[in-house]
Amino acid sequence: MKKLLLASLITATSFGASANAVITFDDSSFGGSGVTFNALDFNFDVATVSQTDTDTNGNASGLEAFSEFGTTDLVNFLLTSSADVAPSAYEIFFDYSFSGFAEYFASTPFGEITDVNFNAGAGALYVDQFADGNFLGEMDANTIKIADMSFRFGDCLILNPTGNASGSCNVFLDVDFAPGYFSTAGTADLSTSDNVISELTVTVQDVVGFSPVYGSVGDTQTFEISHDGNMSFDVPEPASVAILGLGLLGFAGARRRKS
Repeated sequence: MKKLLLASLITATSFGASANAVITFDDSSFGGSGVTFNALDFNFDVATVSQTDTDTNGNASGLEAFSEFGTTDLVNFLLTSSADVAPSAYEIFFDYSFSGFAEYFASTPFGEITDVNFNAGAGALYVDQFADGNFLGEMDANTIKIADMSFRFGDCLILNPTGNASGSCNVFLDVDFAPGYFSTAGTADLSTSDNVISELTVTVQDVVGFSPVYGSVGDTQTFEISHDGNMSFDVPEPASVAILGLGLLGFAGARRRKS
């Protein structure tokens, strides 16, 4: 039992070893000299939302199918408490799409809320080598994908969605970096690193067009949510991966002895 407990503790502590990892972005191919950051600061953006009366009760209470998609550009590369403005020689933007279920509550101890739980989605980082101001959704020959992101888990809590809305969202994504652009002190190229996770933290600024009552039973309503967001990254250190391996070996050994 003690060996099982020790193996469990070793395995558990191996995760989250380097949250908000310091990363270097090699932008030399775009005329830059390298940018070091531990968070990406995105511009204020507006997501398009589609919500369907899935339970056909005619209103937004109960579990309703919910999806949102949008695109937002990078404002700053952030490092600790200081901010370096993103170089103007190119533009970076984040394109995303998430889906899941939402439930509206007209009255709670916190007031009127919509609770959103995502169960699928994806995102990607792109760089446009030329600053022309037309990068929002403008995928062309000058646009390069520098990171793919697949959904892990996430949710939102929107306060007062029919009035002066506010709230927050947290979405976690598995990251697959393109080769040659991102690195850390412990990893030559993050494209070769497994289990890199990004956390997208979003502040809800406004909701426009949401109705707690559908036009007809089974109807779909479309509205907009305004966000302001940041993204940080958790990069497992080589030592952490080795410790995780030891933890798993401990489990395996304990299971064999027990059997």
